[in-house]
Amino acid sequence: MGCRVVVITEEWDYFRDELESLCAELDRRGIECRILDLRNDESTRLIIKYGIENGIVRIPQIYVISDGDVKRIRYEVTKNVRLNLESLINHIMSSEVCGRE
Repeated sequence: MGCRVVVITEEWDYFRDELESLCAELDRRGIECRILDLRNDESTRLIIKYGIENGIVRIPQIYVISDGDVKRIRYEVTKNVRLNLESLINHIMSSEVCGRE
């Protein structure tokens, strides 16, 4: 089974448009990517198990799920308050995350 990406966000998320672009690009490259709202049951399970850090839940959350293994992906926000999409895509596509090179 290949890996899939789950992005947890909300309509008010400043990065929502960029996250939709991220998913579209991953889909184009053959990696399933879904955007889920924070209130979704799968979102709740992922956040409770993997997404709370120091009592804080940061939105958006990005997870790679592969063969039952869940990895939370950290992301970089640039100085001009944008997500570094190319870095995210490269990281997700890397062999240590999705088993691709």
